[in-house]
Amino acid sequence: MKKNLNFMALVFLFFGWGFITVLNDLLTPILKSAFMLSYFEANFVSFAFFIAYFIGGLLYFISNIIGIKFFTNLGYRGLILLGLKLSGFGCLVFVGATIFKSYLIFLLGLFSIGFGFMFIQIAANPLVLISGDANTGAARLNIAQGFNSLATTLAPIIGAIVFYNMLHVESNYSALKYPYFIFSICFFALAYFVVKFLTTDQTSITISATNKPYALNHLNLLFGAIAIFFYVGSEVGIGANFIALVKSGKIIQASGNVASELLAFYWGGAMIGRFLGGIALNNKYKTSTKLIYMILTAVALTILILQISQSNVNLKYYILHEILAIVILLFAKNSRRTLLLFAFVNIINLIIGIHLGNHLFAIWSIISIGIFNSIMWPNIFDLAIDGLGEYKEQGSSLLIMMILGGAIMPILQGHIADKFDILTSYYVPIIGYVYILLYSIFYSKKTIKLIN
Repeated sequence: MKKNLNFMALVFLFFGWGFITVLNDLLTPILKSAFMLSYFEANFVSFAFFIAYFIGGLLYFISNIIGIKFFTNLGYRGLILLGLKLSGFGCLVFVGATIFKSYLIFLLGLFSIGFGFMFIQIAANPLVLISGDANTGAARLNIAQGFNSLATTLAPIIGAIVFYNMLHVESNYSALKYPYFIFSICFFALAYFVVKFLTTDQTSITISATNKPYALNHLNLLFGAIAIFFYVGSEVGIGANFIALVKSGKIIQASGNVASELLAFYWGGAMIGRFLGGIALNNKYKTSTKLIYMILTAVALTILILQISQSNVNLKYYILHEILAIVILLFAKNSRRTLLLFAFVNIINLIIGIHLGNHLFAIWSIISIGIFNSIMWPNIFDLAIDGLGEYKEQGSSLLIMMILGGAIMPILQGHIADKFDILTSYYVPIIGYVYILLYSIFYSKKTIKLIN
């Protein structure tokens, strides 16, 4: 019973941070209109949120290196509580932002939310693994990540209903204080739930016996950290600028509601891809059995997204991309080859989206990138920390810091959108996927003497 309550609390955490994170894609055009911002300035929504991951991760990493045990002594539960309180406070800051009519205060609120999420993520992922039978730890993590993906699918739809239909925030952005006040209550309620029900026998976090960052001597980690930077930056940049792209009329032109429905398929693609990847990696089944399960899973999840979004769209191009993903996952055989092929498909999809013109295949090519983003985080992460031994904790901290890409690449994309146009800005994620492709080709576990 105790283990079930532990896992339930963690599932709520995974769902919560996924939901709030994707709402940033709706906030970007709302605040852009409210404060008459350029694309560059509007993308500081993503910058403020994800720079907090880098600063928090750097603070955590340096504290361990110089021997300050404050964060590690908090233990997993203590880090989660710290993160929930910071995120709850950040949501309350939105109330002040609407009162003072300040874009800067909105950004401070987003920074606090992201700062809190960083501590939650550091603790929640390993805690899922140790909260129960060690043999089923990977399965529990996949389930928790599945709920995170479900949240990223639901967020654009629920957010659009609340923001546009109920609160009419496009003409009255001060109404944002109501949902974010409710979010703050949810975070503080989760903190109470964690205190009451989340237990762990591990009171502190185990770190390497040495304070030196020897993980930096591993080339697969160094170049993998850059790959994480480009992956997160590309994924976030595509999502953050998607509604502006749809509303611009450069490919198709639609309202904020329709754009949000289409955005649900982008983030829902990550959910579909993760479940398909989980089936493909299950060695208990023959290829033919995997194929059947993958087809059924893709159909069921696509119908789920359709029902949630209440969309009336033609999915033939989306289904073609799902079929392509299934074929690659079944026959690529290893993480490097899958990563290479998925990165290649995303490059092609972006080129099609930019150059095909006013055609449905162009917008669905961009939307379908979500399917091929799905396995990039776990694949890059696994390749990057492979062979690190006792320095895996150091390596993991560095990789989480590289979520910094979600801060930097969207504002670069915004700058290009201002200088040229929103469609041209989609060349930025192409650069990211080209690097990921090269990482998968030239991957090496060689070590160097960067740290003696």
